[in-house]
Amino acid sequence: MKTSVAATPDQVRETLRSLAKENRVPLAPLSRMVGRPSDYLSRFVRGERGDGLKANEQDLLTKFFRVDPRLFGARQEREP
Repeated sequence: MKTSVAATPDQVRETLRSLAKENRVPLAPLSRMVGRPSDYLSRFVRGERGDGLKANEQDLLTKFFRVDPRLFGARQEREP
């Protein structure tokens, strides 16, 4: 099996920034939705913390925005 290419942390930051703006959703409630302090995603988007989102955070954001999990850094295996 091959692993599909996931987004880089910088791509994830831009995706999150764009989706939040497009859907008019502030980052603070999204941070709380993933179980983090209000400033968590805002700091992530500014590049002030971490190099990616945890799997459960990726999953929650993917479901909320209804997008491909790879946009938030998830890796998915596929058949050769």
